Amino acid sequence: MKKILFGICALGLFASCDPSKDSVGVPAAITESELAAGFTYTQTDEAGSPSSIGNFFQYTAPRVVTIYRLNSSGGQVILAKGSSAGSFILKPTRGSDPNQTFYVQSREFDGSVVTVPFNVTVEVPGELSLEMKIACSDSGTKTWTWDGSVFESGAVWGNIGYTPGEDWTSGYWWGCPAEELTGQLQHSNTGVATGEEDSRAFMIFSEEGTITTFDAGGNQIRKGAFEIKDYNNGEKIAVNDVPWKVGTLHTDAGTILFPFKINGGGTTPTDFDIVKLTADKLQLVYADAGTASWSEATYWNFKSNTDIAGMAGGYDEVGKSWTWDPSITGAVWGNMGYCGGAGADVGISGNGQWWGVTTSDEFNGQLQHTDTGTNIGDGDLDAYMTFAEGQITSYNAAGTKIRGGAYEFDTSVASEWKVADMKTDAGSILWPFEINSGGNKPTVFEVVYLTGDKMTLVYPDGGDFGSNGGWGEASFWHFKAK
Repeated sequence: MKKILFGICALGLFASCDPSKDSVGVPAAITESELAAGFTYTQTDEAGSPSSIGNFFQYTAPRVVTIYRLNSSGGQVILAKGSSAGSFILKPTRGSDPNQTFYVQSREFDGSVVTVPFNVTVEVPGELSLEMKIACSDSGTKTWTWDGSVFESGAVWGNIGYTPGEDWTSGYWWGCPAEELTGQLQHSNTGVATGEEDSRAFMIFSEEGTITTFDAGGNQIRKGAFEIKDYNNGEKIAVNDVPWKVGTLHTDAGTILFPFKINGGGTTPTDFDIVKLTADKLQLVYADAGTASWSEATYWNFKSNTDIAGMAGGYDEVGKSWTWDPSITGAVWGNMGYCGGAGADVGISGNGQWWGVTTSDEFNGQLQHTDTGTNIGDGDLDAYMTFAEGQITSYNAAGTKIRGGAYEFDTSVASEWKVADMKTDAGSILWPFEINSGGNKPTVFEVVYLTGDKMTLVYPDGGDFGSNGGWGEASFWHFKAK
């Protein structure tokens, strides 16, 4: 059609014809009422069944739209983008108001923006006890696997002398790595390997009060109930006059990974001393009632790396504090090659590092990287920041607040390189500047390494996350739990 019009104009038959204009024209800007009337959604539960309090939404819109919610400091959190039809999830954190608002935004051809709010009621998880939050995460499920890092031998199961002192590991007698458990089947009740004799075997703790164990391939081995008793905010309970355990894990018989008492002829205990319970560590000990100090007991070592929010921010309103960590290479902030591979290597050994600040004084020589040309106190190795209830608050060494902002984690992007993206308000973390950028304060950081004690963040030059592995310049931050 367009070619025909051009031809007519060339013949001069229509003097008013303008070949620069398409006959279709530019769509008129949509109004708020039109966007509201044209946007429809279906609310469902996770299984896809219609639900008036569901957290899952299918939508259609009269335009390509962006859908977002607001975080606690008013920043936008994108739920869906770049389509006129699709789906999104709206899941508030525990204890939130079930009455939530999401926003539908259309950016028009004339540069204007039209935004319409939609109010919905969604399901909000009930509050868990502190011990259940740690064991199951605030999301309600948590994966635990064997932990061979407790002893130099790599042992995950074995025997100790019972209650040797407050540090249970000081009673170590013997143990074996997970792969060697196949040589210990004389302690089981069947003498048959099940697949739990593998460092990749795992178990899932659920807020419903169940533990389900799986082999490395994800095949279920067994399932049973559990509860945590006698937990008192992590305070230790004395056994044999020694501060010993933080609570008791009570289970159905044979529920946890390799659930056998050592030298017990296949005995499967149901009550275990919890000698350590943190966001990323679960350590259990079993001894018969009345066992004296230094008599034989059995231990189990487990770890978890799935509870990103818990490891970073803890489980209560106090939150968790982080400070600079020079223990990796000496440097706490600097530049590196955007090296790719295993991101944990950056946090463990400083892989890819080019240069970095190692002392408080050296921060004062790097003020050209800030947005103000001054050190407001976060360029000090004793400065710290607290993650609590979706907010980061940074403090100088004296404990005076510097700045703050909201944060949240996106674990959907997890890969060999990173465990999550951390999205923040600009300038929330300590020394929040991209190197050699004239003061740019990123709002998305890659969490390449995170445990209960260590956190390493990376930001590529200009936010070019697609260049990972290309060895272009990137900024890094090393922190440790305070």
